[in-house]
Amino acid sequence: MPLACALLALGAGTAAHAAAGGSLGITSDYVLRGVSQSGGAPVLQADLHWSFPAGWSSGLWGSQLRRRPGAARGELGGYLQWQGTLSRDFDASAAYTHYVYRDDPRPVSYDYDEFAVSVAWRDQLSLAIAWTPRLNLYSATDGLASNRPVYTFEGGWHRTLRPRLELGVGLGFYDPQGVDYASYAYGNASLGWHHGHWQASLNAIWVQDAMHRQYSQGPAGGPLTATLAWSF
Repeated sequence: MPLACALLALGAGTAAHAAAGGSLGITSDYVLRGVSQSGGAPVLQADLHWSFPAGWSSGLWGSQLRRRPGAARGELGGYLQWQGTLSRDFDASAAYTHYVYRDDPRPVSYDYDEFAVSVAWRDQLSLAIAWTPRLNLYSATDGLASNRPVYTFEGGWHRTLRPRLELGVGLGFYDPQGVDYASYAYGNASLGWHHGHWQASLNAIWVQDAMHRQYSQGPAGGPLTATLAWSF
């Protein structure tokens, strides 16, 4: 589950009773931190989780991938998450996610762990940071950079326009350590709609040019993407 999806868009309510939930969706382009993971093609995504009292939840998130030939075709993320209220105005969340790329034919493993925390003010402004202790990165020009720590910083603004419409804007910075031409900025603006179990969104994507992200495989996402999901 990407940081922007897992933390910036989450509410801060806590579950009074344990309960199962999830979602099924399709997106026109799976974009992770400004970079397309599906080559601009539509993919299916799903989430299944179990919510516990006191704001805890755990689950499994998955998506198809459509990268170049010889790469993984699917991504799975198992996560443990906490959400809570700090005060009348501030909410917080924290998450640990383990990402797995099953049946990946590449000779080096690209599985990784991510730890993330976020703080939100009145469900309008949010700040988040994620840390990956070790990640294998690959550049077509410079080769493999092994076991690099990575920091990701994100900020967002959210506003409810009408009972079923929402507007959001986000900016982020992806920063692998000790590698030249691997750090880059990205952002998005989104218009969301929800009704009952259904949710839809239209997103405009921006990301720095390929020179700044030589270790992030895939083309720039978007620039427009659409997503439709059904939750239960």
